[in-house]
Amino acid sequence: MKDKRAHTGEHIFFRSLSKVIPEVSLQKISIKEEKNALFFNYDGELSWEKLLEAEKLTNRIIEEDRKIIVHNSKKEEVISKFPEIRIKLDRIQTEAVRIIEVEDYDYAACSGEHVNSTKEIDFFMITKVNKTGSNSYRVEFEISEKAKEEALKLSKIALASIEILQSAPENVERTILNLMKDNERFRQHINQFSQKSIDNLTPEDISGTNLYFEVLKGIDKKILMKRAGEIIEKTKTFLVFFLIDEGLFVICGRSKDINYDTRPLLNNILGRFNGKGGGRDNFSQGGGVLVQDYENIIEMIKIEVKDIVSSLA
Repeated sequence: MKDKRAHTGEHIFFRSLSKVIPEVSLQKISIKEEKNALFFNYDGELSWEKLLEAEKLTNRIIEEDRKIIVHNSKKEEVISKFPEIRIKLDRIQTEAVRIIEVEDYDYAACSGEHVNSTKEIDFFMITKVNKTGSNSYRVEFEISEKAKEEALKLSKIALASIEILQSAPENVERTILNLMKDNERFRQHINQFSQKSIDNLTPEDISGTNLYFEVLKGIDKKILMKRAGEIIEKTKTFLVFFLIDEGLFVICGRSKDINYDTRPLLNNILGRFNGKGGGRDNFSQGGGVLVQDYENIIEMIKIEVKDIVSSLA
């Protein structure tokens, strides 16, 4: 029964969407037990306002209890008999065409099963929207009891978010956009700070090898990775970087003129922080957790690394 209701609901929704956005074109539909989805093309930018308008129109048609009528027509006559029909004639191999009419609202060539009246669908709701390409979209939806359950769940999420944001409902979207702008600005500031901080790193000479051993906080990981890659381009260079955040991130590297595999060293370090990593013999990285007394552990590692570098001379 669910497939019938979902299939008929999809017919109504796509017609409603076409009325709100005439430029949309249907790609395909997917009616499954776990998820129902509709795929379509549209060159413009899809807005939630337009989707809501189509959703409201869909539920109005459902509530009106319109009949679902099955027609049969000859292929050559179908367009003249049903001018508003949704059909791809090139895909139809038979002379007979089956048309599903949502009473005075939608006409579509379809061989699937449908309900007898729109009211059997009860309720239609969009549950997720994805942009799948430059001009293609995927809309997931639910009907009947599951749609109502999803509506209540999303209502709870929305109300909890409003409370967290300390914002009036009508201002939530603007509040989130402002927070995203602030976050981007802070990210740029962190990147600038990160770049200045790591540009000023100085090595310690260990038996003729430049050792960079640093414990860093508040640094952008990507920038640190890039800088570490630049540092090991120098000759006689060895580095071990610890990046401390909510967890721990470690980079081990060495210049090409040093014969040493950094991966066992990395695994030895991360083994003390319940972590794991990988990489190349001259540049490896991985993450772990901040265990108790991690600062003293890192100091012990520093002594061990200095011994390793001294032995490479």
